[in-house]
Amino acid sequence: MNDAVLTESPVLVIGAGLLGTSIALRLRRAGVDVYLEDASPVAASLARDLGAGSIEPVAEPKIVVVAIPPDVTAPVVRQALDRFPNAVVTDVASVKDRIRQELIDHPSVDRWVGSHPMAGKERSGAIAADADLFVGRPWVISADEHTATSAMHTIRTLAVDMGATPVMLDAAEHDHAVALVSHMPQLMSSLVAAALKEAPAEAMDLAGQGLRDVTRIAESDPLLWTSIIHGNRAQIVRVLRGMSARLGALVSTLDREDAGLDRISALIADGNAGVARIPGKHGGARANYAEVIVLIPDEPGMLGRLFAEIGELGINIEDLEMEHSAKQQVGRVIVSVMPQQALPLERGLEQMGWRVVRTESSQPLVIAIDGPSGSGKSTVAKAVAAKLGLSYLDTGAMYRAATWWAQHEGVDLDDQPAVVAATQNMPLSIDLDPRNPRFMVGDDNVTAAIRDPQLAKVVSKVAVNLDVRAELVRMQQAIIAEEQTASGHSQGRGIVVEGRDITTVVAPDAPVRVLLTASEEARLARRALETRGATDEKAIADTRDEVLRRDRDDSTVSNFTTAEDGVTKVDSSSMTIDEVVDAVISLIPETYRD
Repeated sequence: MNDAVLTESPVLVIGAGLLGTSIALRLRRAGVDVYLEDASPVAASLARDLGAGSIEPVAEPKIVVVAIPPDVTAPVVRQALDRFPNAVVTDVASVKDRIRQELIDHPSVDRWVGSHPMAGKERSGAIAADADLFVGRPWVISADEHTATSAMHTIRTLAVDMGATPVMLDAAEHDHAVALVSHMPQLMSSLVAAALKEAPAEAMDLAGQGLRDVTRIAESDPLLWTSIIHGNRAQIVRVLRGMSARLGALVSTLDREDAGLDRISALIADGNAGVARIPGKHGGARANYAEVIVLIPDEPGMLGRLFAEIGELGINIEDLEMEHSAKQQVGRVIVSVMPQQALPLERGLEQMGWRVVRTESSQPLVIAIDGPSGSGKSTVAKAVAAKLGLSYLDTGAMYRAATWWAQHEGVDLDDQPAVVAATQNMPLSIDLDPRNPRFMVGDDNVTAAIRDPQLAKVVSKVAVNLDVRAELVRMQQAIIAEEQTASGHSQGRGIVVEGRDITTVVAPDAPVRVLLTASEEARLARRALETRGATDEKAIADTRDEVLRRDRDDSTVSNFTTAEDGVTKVDSSSMTIDEVVDAVISLIPETYRD
């Protein structure tokens, strides 16, 4: 069955390596006509034989994808712009600013869109290609003032059709970002591995999983990475200078008699904080899984048996690691699962005869509460957070703050791109104390201002803007991730998050997910009391339009009436606040309880 895509046929892919062939395979699976070119006839033929497309010439492609090393990308893009005057041309090279500089004077530069899918493997070439290589991965689109809007949208559509998430960055921002998160790790891994060249055999016999983790990407293709690093050398040097300063400080610390334990501890803690910022599964907030460690004999079929029996228990494996001890015929399989599934998995495997060494669970807790306006989300969430010593985040207030900021900056709320730009530039800071939550925009305390009834009448214009939602979701997930580390407001205990999309989009992996509902009458009374300080007939009448309009508008982009799988529905209509709070707390898995 073909995937539903919007990319039009035909597409020409120049470069039959890992990325080019993976793009071609995905498009072919969707029924798009794909044509292949490569400087190597052997590489092109291999990609064709894998089902990636035809190697016959194509006259009028709609899109040309240039997927070759960055040092030769610009000349080939120029040729493509000249050969195909009606095509949109993109490249997927890992550096962008240098290519932009080389193309800026081309008369058809408006049809070129620089892009870069953040996906790859240690192995290169068509033989390693995968039609699902880009699923769930960021795909950077680097447009500027020279780029035609239609061309940018065409490549954005291509990225979405690849299963990727488009991310807009200018060329310089992209190059600095990849220097930090891709090129520097490659060099660090290679440096560590290079230090092992002359290591004595006795030392290598002691190697464990930590060394394997650090050096995994050191097996990358030297020729490919030479081209990548040379193309982005200015940004890499910038990053490495910062790394050199940190390394120098560490050497100086260790060179002293009093080794500066506090400074060493601070370095490790900073590392913890940095790791916590790395996105988790499917690009969402980093999840805290429980780890069930199983001893497994090094025999044929044992791993398959383990997987099958975990499946029989009805438990999903979220992540997996394997460790082997030198000169021992046994290994350790570290199975990561949702915290509430750890104990059932441990007990089930033991009953099946497996040796479970121990179960480890990270303790930070995320509680996600969704529901319609006036259902009591804010009151309940703050009470739960205060009772458990957790942080509290009102995501609805973030949309209100974005609305306030857009109005403050004189932005027309009907101008969606301008609202998005304003949101991206909003100097927002949030105090996550559940007893006194505070919202600051720059130097302005807007905690009270964002509750103004007049602002409430227009906040839906911002809330239904999908690009604004994407930006705020990114910010919300970053806050959630931070609150699961020692550097967060809760010092790593966790957070209660409430608002629309929380249980399904923002924190779909939260251990506790609640859909809080209430009758229309109850919701209107609560919201009238909150915004107007009264529950008389006039206050409720004045509130009705605001609440129902918000529900109607938000329903176009969010489901807050039906509990998704794994979400517990709580109807608070006839419950006291204390009863609702107790109901939410009762849902916390055993592994998170003291």
